[in-house]
This record gives sequence, structure tokens and C-alpha cells, in this order.
Amino acid sequence: MDPLSKPWSLFIDRCLQDRIGVEVFDAAVAQLYGKAPLPGKQLALLLLKPRSPAAVSIDPRVIVYVERLLASQRIDASDVLFAAFLYSRDQPPRAADEAAPSKDLHARWLNPPELEEILFHRLHKAFNSGERPASHVEGLRVVRLVSRWMTAMVTSHTSDSMIQAMAGIQQHPHQQSINIRDALGILVGGLIENGKILELLNHKLNKDTRKTFVESLSTFIPFLSQTSLQLANRLELSQKEHDFHDKSLSNINGDASENAGLEVAALQVEAVMDLPNLNTRAGLYIFLNSLLVARPLTDDFAIINYLHSRYKIDAQNMATELVTAAFDILANALYRSESSQTMFCLKSFLINKIPILLTQLSTSIYPMTPELCITQALSHVDPNAFPPFSQGLDDLMGNNNSLSDVRQDFLNACALHSLIPTNAVERLLGEAPMQGPPQTRYTKKDLLAQFKINYEKVNLFIDELENLDGNAGAIVGALVEFIANLCETQITMNLKTICNVLSRKPQAMDVLLQFASPASILRPLCVFLDEWRYEGDQAGEYQPLYDEFSAILILVLAFVHRYELTHNELGIGPDSFVVQLLVRGSHSKAPEDLSEEEGKHLGSWLRDLYDSDKEGLSNEVFASCRPQDFYMIVPTLFSQTVMACSADVLSLDSVKGGLEYLHETFLLPSLVGGLTWMASHALNQTHQDLDVVMQIFHKLIRSAPTSGDAAAMHSTIMSIVSSRLEKCFRTLKRRHPSRTDIDALLEANKSNLQYERSIYSSMSELEQWTNAPNNTLVTSLRHTVQQLSQWASAGALQPNPPNYTHRQLYASMKLLGSSKTVLAIVDEIKAQTDAGNGSAALDVGVSLICSPMIENSAITTDITVAAPPRTRMSLREMLKAEFENAASIIAKDPLAAETIVRLHRRVEVQLVAIAQAGLPTAQIDLPDVGMVDVQAQNAELDKALNDAAAATIAAASGDLQPDQEALHRSLDQHLDLTAASGGLDLSSMGVGATGTGDMSADLGALPVLDLSDMGGMSMDLGEDDDAWGLDFDNM
Repeated sequence: MDPLSKPWSLFIDRCLQDRIGVEVFDAAVAQLYGKAPLPGKQLALLLLKPRSPAAVSIDPRVIVYVERLLASQRIDASDVLFAAFLYSRDQPPRAADEAAPSKDLHARWLNPPELEEILFHRLHKAFNSGERPASHVEGLRVVRLVSRWMTAMVTSHTSDSMIQAMAGIQQHPHQQSINIRDALGILVGGLIENGKILELLNHKLNKDTRKTFVESLSTFIPFLSQTSLQLANRLELSQKEHDFHDKSLSNINGDASENAGLEVAALQVEAVMDLPNLNTRAGLYIFLNSLLVARPLTDDFAIINYLHSRYKIDAQNMATELVTAAFDILANALYRSESSQTMFCLKSFLINKIPILLTQLSTSIYPMTPELCITQALSHVDPNAFPPFSQGLDDLMGNNNSLSDVRQDFLNACALHSLIPTNAVERLLGEAPMQGPPQTRYTKKDLLAQFKINYEKVNLFIDELENLDGNAGAIVGALVEFIANLCETQITMNLKTICNVLSRKPQAMDVLLQFASPASILRPLCVFLDEWRYEGDQAGEYQPLYDEFSAILILVLAFVHRYELTHNELGIGPDSFVVQLLVRGSHSKAPEDLSEEEGKHLGSWLRDLYDSDKEGLSNEVFASCRPQDFYMIVPTLFSQTVMACSADVLSLDSVKGGLEYLHETFLLPSLVGGLTWMASHALNQTHQDLDVVMQIFHKLIRSAPTSGDAAAMHSTIMSIVSSRLEKCFRTLKRRHPSRTDIDALLEANKSNLQYERSIYSSMSELEQWTNAPNNTLVTSLRHTVQQLSQWASAGALQPNPPNYTHRQLYASMKLLGSSKTVLAIVDEIKAQTDAGNGSAALDVGVSLICSPMIENSAITTDITVAAPPRTRMSLREMLKAEFENAASIIAKDPLAAETIVRLHRRVEVQLVAIAQAGLPTAQIDLPDVGMVDVQAQNAELDKALNDAAAATIAAASGDLQPDQEALHRSLDQHLDLTAASGGLDLSSMGVGATGTGDMSADLGALPVLDLSDMGGMSMDLGEDDDAWGLDFDNM
């Protein structure tokens, strides 16, 4: 260290150690600078260097001292950025670091990302206010450093994601990673909006700096859009406004005429005329299909927003088209021969959900007559799919999919909700109804009161969820709140009973998710399982506790596997027991990889299960091993069992006898992890124990428990693992065609198939789309768009809907990719436009691209949980990429370019309308119609609504205040300012109680500093006290 740096280093370290106040710091800096002037870059390095390995929190004094040094002009913004970048995790390792024996050593001595985030926000404020740059040199250095940082951040974060992807880990970026990206994006925005910076970038002498900045910005914006689309869009607007585009590829030959041609093409794109706007019958038909194709995405808030975005104030037509579309998707399912469970789900949506949505629409400020809407809608439905009772003889022949009673049930539900008078049902049906509406309209409040008085009534009302009478919404609302209350009060016996009933009723689960989000149902249960502990004074038998735990766990597993839920959709963190069980609960461990505690648990269970001298499982094995620990070692338990039996350490009879215990309700959920492990192990051809594995399969699958509760739970478990077992057994059958014991397993598993409500298509569907002559997935998708477009233009003349499933769109995106899927839609819209049917085709294309999706959805489907992680580019983003390239193809294919432009415009208008519709809709006073009371459910919904409103206002006004508020929240969470909030004891530095004294006593080599004129030692920051909007004294 050079002689000038040494006293500064000692001075800064001592100031941080003894929490020196800013007035003393300012005076000391002034005197020390006069005796040992140090360049700003070195001073910033000394202040911002890490002072401990693997630091996870920041010292608030560092931020305050940076602020004071900036204010006194001892350092500038480029010095701060240089020092911060040197010790950043985004800084690429130097060659010396890469050659070092331990790369971890370099990684440990880095600053926490929170420090960079705060510095970015502070510098953004300085540049946004015009306070900086103070000189041209500072401005150029800042631009170069920010350019380097953008490139380094893209490289660093992208490489981390690629490494995770190669390791098979799909993980959304951590919140802190997102925060640091946003902070850098905000700083970049401040630089672009700074007049001095723009002047420097546009100067002819700074072409290289501008080129570097433009190239970095062009890669940073797409990277930022993955997590912060609004901020990325703002930067993109600034990029276009100031022409910060990377022209190295498009202008590689420097051809001026080519540039002129592109400018003309861009003008042609802007001049494309829009076609008339149509809200077709097919548009809402596609939307409802997308809601119900797999896990129900039937959030009332999202549906109402979508309807308002399409129909604006035309509530009458809105309600009519909604009812019509609900009948259309049910008719389509009948013609497609969908399963009885799918038919029930669609019937429930029509009969239980649609009347509630109509009730909400009828209470809006826009005029709407429900009876007239229903009358008009019934006149549009397909009479062949919904015949009158006199023609509906299918029921007598045992056809459960008959729809002859659907119109009656729907009208009775409408009468129940007072949308139509009861005497209007017969008139609208055209014949006498077979039965009337229910005598009582349930409300959530009344049901909750009944549940609290007599919880056994809950089971009766769960049975009523399958009645299709219009009362399901109230039952679901009361049931979800009651379950949450039981979890909070830890009334486990009642919770066990409810979970046992629900887990054996998949159709009731479908109805639940039509009125409540997965998180509202399952988050309390998951938290309850996480916090499950044995009491310190626990006495008696522990087996009943396992029994209660297993009932709750099997319900959670049933939901997760039926609807392919992620931890994000469950509303729980990745460290939750349920998440860990889903990730690791089907993978065995080698004995040497087990922890000491896991080894003890495994040994205890193996002895109790397979020791022939014992009569039953001992209470000790339950008492010594928590249920959470047991389920995590289940795959290893099965692995050791198969290995021991194959080596004749255990006899097959002993194994079968021990496995009998797994057919008891208190251990039955272990079959989910055990059978999943066995299905994977059986396909592994590196072992010779297939005979033993098949014997165990037969024992666990074909030998069902005898008790009623155990048999029902066993059936649920077999449904959960049925798809995995089916793939396993069919693969084994192909490998070993001579084996006779596989067919029996396939037959036993057959009745449990089709349990999952998945977005993935069956092989028969894929073959249907691709097996016809000259048919591919692209041509099949184009044919679907063609049918929907033609039906949309002639819907009144053709009541029966075209064959459609939203799984086709999912399959196209999975197999073809988003780009080819968008181009297939564009090509067919182009063809329809050429045939004079462009307006209807455009509405079909917009509906497909804007439809809610389980993954990468263009619109929000559940506002109660965080946005799910993105797995690929959405159709909207791919369409945007095609739109940006439209100018280059307009000369070769003008109609294709015009189609892309029109479709992109319409999609963006639709999505903006949905976002805008969300603000007033949130204020609707919903009637008590059995929905989950969102406000009572949790405070997170209010937060989501407020955040959405703030984001929309910020987007409109160009204000970045929400990001500043996020900074404040981050500071509150991460900065411990208690030590810096009041007076400081500086006696160790020779400072008296009044803040005056001689600092030479303890500062060693520092020169004597005369601080006799200093005042108090408060945390006052002088004129720049509110530089970040923070009150350090009162925090």
C-alpha cells in the first residue's frame, strides 16, 4: 500500500468501527485530505472494499460516507461505480483468479448485492436531477462503466441460468437478483434522460463510447424484460427516441441506399390500415377453453377484466356472449367425447360459476337485463347438443355425458341467484322442468356458522359440491375459510376428516379450484405440515399423529399431482417440507450419503417393518422419527428393501409382511414416493432385481387395503402415480414381451388413468393432428384457425362450434416453439384476410395469443401469488419480435407484414385494456354469492392490487417512484441502523461528550486533526439529509 493510502485506510476502518458521525467525518476528511491528498478512485476503493468474507449485509455507514464524499467532491460518480464494480459479483474473474487453486477465495471477498442496488438508486437520483455529471470526464467514465456493467451482468446472470438448466434445475431468479437488475436499469434510464450525457454521446469525438453503450443497451433490454417487462419497455422507448440501436448487423456494408429503403419500409409499416374491430363468438369460445383445459384458471377478477377489455361498456352483449360461450365449450366437449370428469368440470362452470359472474355484471354501473341476456344466449346454443327432455333419452340408456338436463340446471341456478324469476324457467325451457331450483340459497356466512357449531356437516356440504345446483360457490368459500381456521387453531381431528373426504373426490377438487386459488386452499395446509412438531410433553401413542399427518399430506399431494402445481402456485417457499418432498421425495440415497440422524431413522424403520419377532410397529419408531423425516427417507427405505431381498438378506415373505404396514392409513402416503422410486428403478437396466421389484409391485398395487378409509386413500394414491406406472409397465412389456406378470399390473392400473388435468396432449390427439396425408402440426393449427375464423363470421347460421382444444396450442408451443406457432397463426390470418374474412380471423388470432396460460401467460391468472417463473418466450413476445422485423419483409411479402402489424397492434391494445380494466374492477362490491372472500382471505390481495395500480400509474406518468419505494423497503429489511440512529460513544477515539476532542490518540499514523470547532455527533447529513428520502435518526 502506498504512503498516501495507508492513513486513509486506517482512518476509514476506524470511522466504520467506532461509528463516527458525519460532521466529525467531514472535518476529518478535509484535514486529512490537506495532508495526504488521495485520488478519488483510490479513496472509493478503500471505502467500498469488503471488510469480511462472504458478507451478506451492508454497513449503513458506508453509504453515508459515500454520500458525504460525493457531496464534498472528493470522489465522483465514476469513482463509486469503478469501486463497486471491482468488488461486484458481476465482475468477470481475472485470469489470476481463474488460475488460482480455489475459485471460492475470489468469490468470498465481494460486496453484497444490496450495496450495489442502493448505490445505483443514489446515482440515478443525482443524474436524474441534473446534479451530475459535474464534468465531461466524469460523464464519459460513467457511461463506459455502466456499459461494462450491463454486459457483465447479462453474461454473469445468463451463465448462472445456463448452468442451472444443464443441471436440470428450473429456478426463477432470486428476488435480490431481480432487484439489482432493476436498479441498474433505473440508473441507465436516468443516464439516457440526462441532457449532459446525451450531449456527450451525440458528440462526434465520442463515437466509440456511444457504440459500446448502444451495444450493451441492446443486449441488456431483452435480458431485463425477463423479469421487469415494464422497466424494459420504458428503456426500449428511450432507445427508440434517441436512436440507441445497434446497427452493426443491419448496416455492415455501410450502404446508404439500404438505410433509406428501411426508412421507407418503416413508414409503410406505420401506415398500415387497421381492419374493423369485431368481437366474435369464437373469441370468447377460445378464452373459456383456455380457462378450463387443465387446472381451472377461473379467477373472477381476471375473467371480469377480460370481458370489460373486449366489450367495454356493452354489458348486455358481454353477458349474452359469456353464457353462449359457456354452452359452446360444453357442446364441443360432447362432440369430442371428452371424459366424464371433463364434462362435469364444464357443467359446473356453466351452472355454478356463470350465474355468479352474471350477478357481478348486473350490479355494475352499466345497464344489463339478465333475463334478456339469458334468453338471447339460449337461442344461440346448439339444439342437437342440448336437446329437450322429450328427446334426451340418453340418460335412460346410461350415458352420463348427456346434456339434456343442462339447460334446466342452468336456469334453476339463475333463478336461485335471482337473475330470473322462478316462473320464467318453464317459459325459457319450452317445457315443464323436471325439478325446480334449490329451496335455499347458501351464503358463506351461514355455512361457516353451521360448520363451527357442527363440523360433521362439512362432509355433507362437500358431497353437495357435485350437485350442480348453483350453490357450489358459497360452499367453497366457507370450506376454504374453515380449513384455514382449522389449520390456525390446530384442530387436527376435524382437519383429518375433511382432508380424507376431499382427497377421494377429484370432481369436488375441480369445483374448489373454480372458486378458489390453489394457494388459498393449500398454503395453510402446507404451512401446517411445515410447522408440525411433537409437543415436548407428548405422551401416549404417536401413531394417531401419523394418521392425521397422512390425511393432510395426501390431500396436498392429490392437488399437486392432479393439477401439476408448482411451489409458486401453492404460495410457499422452496424450503417448505412439501416442496422438498416433491423435489427429493422419490430419490434414494446411498448409505454413505445419509446423515447420522437419517441413518438412525432408516435403521429403526427397517427393523420394525421386517423383524419377524415383533408384533406390529412399536410406538418408539413413531416417537423417534417425525413424519416429515420419515417421508424423506421412504425412497431409501424401498431401495434398501429391494437390495436386501435380492441378496437374500430378507426373505420375500418378510418383505411382503412388512409392506402390509404401508397399507395402513398412517403410512399409506409413503407409497407415492416409494412407487415413484420403484418405477424409475425398474427402468434402470444396471441391476438384476427385476423379479423382486415386480413382486413388490404386485403386493402394493393389486393387494388393496381392506378398511374403507385405507382403500379410498389407496385408490387416490394409485391415481396419483398412475401415469408414471403406466409408462414404466409399458416400457417393461416392450423389453420383456415374454413376462406374464406385467399385464396384470397394466390392467390394475387402467382404472386409475386420466387422473391428471394436464395441458399435455395424449398420443391419440397428436396422431389425429399429424397422421393425415400431408398433415403436420403447423397445417393442423392453421386448419383450426381457419375453422374458428369461418365459424366466427357465420356463428349465427352455424350454432355447433368447431372442434377445438387449447391443448393444441400448448402442443404447438412445446414441439414447434413460439416462433413457428406465431407464424402459423399469422399465415392463416393472412389467408383469411385475402379471402375477405380478415376481421374475424384477427379476433381469433388475438384471442389465441392473449389467452390465459398455465405457463408464460400474457395476462395475470391469479393475483394472490407472485408471477410464475418464465420458461420460454410467450406468443406475445414472439409476435413483438416479428413486428420489429416487419419493415424488412414488407417489400417481399406486404400482406404478411401488414398482418403482423395489425395482429401486434390488436394484441397490445387488448392487453393494455385488460390492465386498465383491472383498476376500476377491483372496486366492485361483490355480492355474497359464495365466492372466497378475498379481503378476509389474506392481505396479500390488497398488496397485489395496490402494486398493480402503482405500476400502471408509473407506466403512464413515467415516474419511477415504486422503484424508490422498493429501495426503502429493501433498506428497512436489510440495514440495521440502530447503531447509527442516536448519539455515539467515541471515547475510544478521544472524542468528548460534546463531540470535540483530539483524534490523534487512537488513529496511529494519521496526522493530528484539529476538530475543536465541531458540534454534536448526531446523524445529520446537512443540506443533503434527505438525499434518499431516508430518516436515519428515526428509522
